[in-house]
Amino acid sequence: MMEIREFAERIFFSDTLEGKLDNPAGEVNPQTRVPELSDLSPGEAIAWQQPARAPGIRVAPKKKRKKVPHPDALHQKEMRIRCLHAFANHELMALEMMAWALLAYPDAPKLFRKGLVRIILDEQLHLQMYMDQIAALGAKFGDLPLNDHFWRVAAELHNPVEWVCGMHLTFEQANLDHAPYFKAAFERVGDEGSAALMQRIFEDEIMHVRFGGRWLKHFTPEDMKTFDMYLASLSPHNQAFRAKGHDFNADARRDAGLDEDFIIRLHEYSNQM
Repeated sequence: MMEIREFAERIFFSDTLEGKLDNPAGEVNPQTRVPELSDLSPGEAIAWQQPARAPGIRVAPKKKRKKVPHPDALHQKEMRIRCLHAFANHELMALEMMAWALLAYPDAPKLFRKGLVRIILDEQLHLQMYMDQIAALGAKFGDLPLNDHFWRVAAELHNPVEWVCGMHLTFEQANLDHAPYFKAAFERVGDEGSAALMQRIFEDEIMHVRFGGRWLKHFTPEDMKTFDMYLASLSPHNQAFRAKGHDFNADARRDAGLDEDFIIRLHEYSNQM
């Protein structure tokens, strides 16, 4: 049986997309969607380093990078490709960082580590779906410059509670707003394939935020509010205002199990920024 550490190392240290998308096929439990991996040898913690990337998928110099286009520009196929390309890169960075988290926190609770494995499988599927949709529009992932947006905060995530606050409850929580927003934008220009993909991302992000919320509650002292613990666990370079998008979706956050105090205070806090 494959070890969780080996699974994580395969992804993190591979420099190809094929390696990043590698998973223990045939070993996934159909009931839990979690691979039947052992965790007997989690190994020593490793510090953050940039994951291996082949030339075609390396991070580009800042002057060559392109911003996510405004939704009003998505009537142009070129802009839809650019948008999907940026989102695909987010998935690639996320799955690399989650593989690193398995290597960085070997002493984390076993259920936490197994939950991360399950989320990695989702991220791999998301990346493949984005790549397929980009191909359907006549392009290829890697055609456009890539950025290192998520990577910039990795070195500041020193333990599992900082991890869930920085990753699942900030970057992924923001997708509870971003995904429906861009789904509607794709629908307005008749791109039903991209709209359906955003809906799938939205549904899976609810589960990922739920994972983060559950572990935040686990790590929060009884005499402390979860939102206070969240704020205390964020880095100066990744603050709470990044956890929301253009239209704040409170219902999606309730579906993800975040408590009402957290939802209300995040909304108020973010509006002050």
